[in-house]
Amino acid sequence: MNPVEPIINASLGKLIDPDRFVQVLNGFRKMASVPIRLFDTEGNLLAESISDNPVCEYLNTLRGARSGCAVIRSRLKIVAPPRDRDVIDSIECFCGFQYKIAGIHYQAELIGKLVFGPYHPAEMECVPVEQGDIDPDLDMTRLLDIMAGVPKVSSGSVEQLVATIRAVIDVLLLSAHKAHVTSQMHLATVSESHRELTQKNRKLEDMAEERREFDIKKSNFLAMISHELRTPLTSIIGYSDMLTEGIAGNLAQEQKQFVQTIKAKGDELLKLISSILDFSKVDSGHLTVEPRLVDVGEVVNNAIDRSRENADRRGIGLSVDFPGDLPQARFDAEKIETAISHLIDNSIKFSDPGGVVKVSAQVFKPTEEDGSQDGFGFVLMASPDMLEISVEDFGVGIAQTDLFQIFEPFTQIDESSTREHGGAGLGLAIVKYYVEAHGGRVHVKSQSEKGSRFSIRLPLLTEEA
Repeated sequence: MNPVEPIINASLGKLIDPDRFVQVLNGFRKMASVPIRLFDTEGNLLAESISDNPVCEYLNTLRGARSGCAVIRSRLKIVAPPRDRDVIDSIECFCGFQYKIAGIHYQAELIGKLVFGPYHPAEMECVPVEQGDIDPDLDMTRLLDIMAGVPKVSSGSVEQLVATIRAVIDVLLLSAHKAHVTSQMHLATVSESHRELTQKNRKLEDMAEERREFDIKKSNFLAMISHELRTPLTSIIGYSDMLTEGIAGNLAQEQKQFVQTIKAKGDELLKLISSILDFSKVDSGHLTVEPRLVDVGEVVNNAIDRSRENADRRGIGLSVDFPGDLPQARFDAEKIETAISHLIDNSIKFSDPGGVVKVSAQVFKPTEEDGSQDGFGFVLMASPDMLEISVEDFGVGIAQTDLFQIFEPFTQIDESSTREHGGAGLGLAIVKYYVEAHGGRVHVKSQSEKGSRFSIRLPLLTEEA
């Protein structure tokens, strides 16, 4: 008798019928007057039951408010749900409406999420922000009149709704599991198979718990060892600079070359350690984004300055092309600067000596490519202007078959023991995490032996959002 194959790796869309599940969601939505959406772990919308929301419709007629709405929707789509089944996260819209986010679990694995909202919480007594914080053209009296017509729902009622819907999903998943078992063995062996599967589930739960504990220890170790290595390495680089400048006495030309080599290798090692430290923060869930109004041109120039010495050392030219009147934008300058620097260093690494890396920036209107459905009934073309920062090289390029994996952590296209290019394979993963944490996207176009173009696209938010 062949053992039953576990299906814990099956996607949520395969375990339930999304079309039929919409009917289930419609019943709950009509009962509680709260929109409901079901996503898989990749952020794909599987099913939804929504109704017109006059507050959202009014706010989306205003440019500033529409910008804030776009950020909220992007955040809801990419945010990871709680891994603990007993935890329900809350996200508050700038107008005071609420969203609830709950994870969908199967055999101790997170396979999707439910998003409830927006809804008008019964506990909300007034709009939590002033008129100017949302949009200078906002008619607060009209907004309050519209809100008065939207039914209020208590957070407790929404949480009860979450529990009920998840119970229905559990039944559907269990039904899918039983159908799979039945198709694999005779009905006479179902009882024994259930016992064996129960034991395997317990082992999987134990293994999942051990894996979570290991991931925590791994992240803490990476953060600790990276910090401990950076301190002495910074001293090595600093003393190398002082020796090269002749502070401790003049050096012979050959001695100076040796010291410059020490300094160059120290810089490379420091960048590698910094990447590991940045990734450990992301991997441990400690990534924080602190947006503020910054000068876009200054951020781009700072990123170029961070990579200029590396480019000079490898004989790579840096070409800069962006208008002098780039507007200010609201984002975490340090993280976006780090992301741009990673892209520049990556292009330098894969360019031939004497090559050129082009860095450009522009403001543009979203295109149809950026205007696909975002999973919340809105088209991205209705979002604010976009800021695009691109880094282009003319080096080895990337084959189309390899593009899907370049943003995976610790991934190098050439993983042989004799590979030419160094690095831990973390730079592009960090870029993706940092950009998506701002509600943006990373686009890449590449062709083998002709070069690559990486573009960071961010919503250009000039108001508080």
